[in-house]
Amino acid sequence: MSENAGIIYLIIIGVLSAVLVGLTILLRSLLRERATLMKLAYTDAVTELMNRNGFEHFWDRHKGKDNLAVLSLDLDHFKEINDTYGHQAGDQLLHDVSIGLRQITNKNQLAFRIGGDEFVFIMKNCDPNKVEILAALILDKISRPFEIQGRKITVTGSIGISISEGRRVDRQRMMAEADLAMYHAKKLGRNRYSLYREERHKYLKAVEYSLKKKNKKKIIF
Repeated sequence: MSENAGIIYLIIIGVLSAVLVGLTILLRSLLRERATLMKLAYTDAVTELMNRNGFEHFWDRHKGKDNLAVLSLDLDHFKEINDTYGHQAGDQLLHDVSIGLRQITNKNQLAFRIGGDEFVFIMKNCDPNKVEILAALILDKISRPFEIQGRKITVTGSIGISISEGRRVDRQRMMAEADLAMYHAKKLGRNRYSLYREERHKYLKAVEYSLKKKNKKKIIF
């Protein structure tokens, strides 16, 4: 009787071990599948950078405590390239440009493709000097000839920078500042970066308002 009990015990242990192994394999498979789905959800298919979903996910998890820099990047004259050579060539150019951009990403330097030719870099735990070094490195990575459909195509970029510098990190404000600085870089001639400064922005707005008033007077007169 005791011998039969021992056999039954061993069978039960064997069955439980097999079930445990099976559950472990299933759990690992589910975790891998979940990781794959997460990557697909947060990765841009053309550039393999993080996409807008990844961008939103970053801000949802950000605590707003560390110093951040936001770099808004637009490719110069990309629309003309896209219209001239077609969307397939445009996508290939975006992919090839992003190879260089991926080389300079790490846990503190995140790159996102927001849409079209719009990219955003977020630098965590930053200091202003390192931010400008990153901006110069980005421009260097993209401003070289790319071979697209048998043609040499050269593209440049314009970058606007907003740095929290001890202020409370505010997503909307920093994105707006980075975009304003980026448009300022375009006005200066493109293929460069511009750092947002509040006093300069106020001055430019005042000049713009003054010019609009003069133009209105000329039309009325």
